Amino acid sequence: MRSRVMAAISVLFATLVAAPAGGAAADPAHCSGWNTHPDRYSVGDFSFGNGTAIRRGPYTNCDRLGLGYPGHGIDVHCAQRNTNGVVWIFVRDTTTGVNGWADPDALRYEFEVAGPIPLC
Repeated sequence: MRSRVMAAISVLFATLVAAPAGGAAADPAHCSGWNTHPDRYSVGDFSFGNGTAIRRGPYTNCDRLGLGYPGHGIDVHCAQRNTNGVVWIFVRDTTTGVNGWADPDALRYEFEVAGPIPLC
């Protein structure tokens, strides 16, 4: 099931135009401007893994705003490919109120996902 979800996300991004070249990948400035996105996914089917990092931007070196845990509520908003081509998912931890970006591999898929996660 997990590979089918990731395949659906990959197909969704296959038509995504490459982002223009920006600053150096190690520059933390790339973490800014990613903080608000519409809630375009209402199916559910996701939960946090144990200590899922919720970050300010869709990169592993962006500030961690909080951690999501299996007992926390989750609201998945949309998905985005960062400038390195890596897919991230914008989430809201409904238990703590923290919004941010999570690595899809750190999330758990509870049931069969009804469709791909829409782009942000």
